[in-house]
Amino acid sequence: METRKIQKTGGSSYIVSLPKTWAEQNGIKKQARVGIITRPDGTLVIVPRVDQQQDQREKVFDADAIGKGNLLFRMLVGAYIMGFNKITVMSKTRLDPQVKTTARQFIDKAIGLQIIEETPNAITIRELLDPAQMQFRIWIERIGSLVISRLEDSLHALAEGDAKTAKDVIDRDVEINRIHWILSRQHNLLMRNLAFSERLDPKEWRNANYSLVSRRMERIGDYAVRISENALRVIDKNIDENLVKSIVEAGKQAINIFKRSVDGLYGGTIVEANQIIDSVRELVKKCEAIEEQVLEQETAVGVALGYINEAIRRTGEVATDLAEYIINFLIDQP
Repeated sequence: METRKIQKTGGSSYIVSLPKTWAEQNGIKKQARVGIITRPDGTLVIVPRVDQQQDQREKVFDADAIGKGNLLFRMLVGAYIMGFNKITVMSKTRLDPQVKTTARQFIDKAIGLQIIEETPNAITIRELLDPAQMQFRIWIERIGSLVISRLEDSLHALAEGDAKTAKDVIDRDVEINRIHWILSRQHNLLMRNLAFSERLDPKEWRNANYSLVSRRMERIGDYAVRISENALRVIDKNIDENLVKSIVEAGKQAINIFKRSVDGLYGGTIVEANQIIDSVRELVKKCEAIEEQVLEQETAVGVALGYINEAIRRTGEVATDLAEYIINFLIDQP
């Protein structure tokens, strides 16, 4: 780390010189104005341009080298989450139609993207969102409500033998994924550009962990899908009604734990969060008792119900991760 000596001028002001190399690289001239940001830990951050906009970062993918399968889609998602504003997929010859289809599927499943240029051998995608205008609370509450809805629907599908609802839960899983992607993306952009973070509401400093929070919620959304997938496997089977009832009751208990954790992200207390964490013990005991009954079922039915029971238990356990986050966040408050 380079150090500089503080000097005093005018009897009341303190000054420090800027490294010449840094100033030249950032186009700093005499009489230029720079931004100064005071961080909570007492450090100062110098922003080379007061009106600094989002970094323009471009990622170019070679479709010939990547191919047209799932890898291209996953790389597009990765570039999106890491904050690239412009993504181009190109080929030395003509783009395979499947590559273009994959690019359009990616745009449909993400938020704030648009194709700005398309030629026979390239397709270019640009981001349209301003990360500094990201309202994290709205998106967190949205993904939370979607997850709760999916969990409730999956339990309904199991209890009522409703194949249509089960399939709907599976098909709509992408809605949860796309919100998790945008939260992760905007979080990464804010971490790269401190000027943006200064424009956030002071109450939103907890954003530093919102990517992790949305990841937990997205994981619970996956458990709702798992419940629905396995519900489809037992809908036409002869299952003990009392066993199904016990599983549904455990599922409702897990949903309640998740609901309380989501509500606590903004209005909870340390004591309430601790109660949420302790409450999962009862759920685990209930799931263990259900597991013993599941083992007595015919193999195919037992396996499916076992997966459902495990998904319910994990829903409650992952929900308590949110409660732990509440405690960690509130500990740092006055």
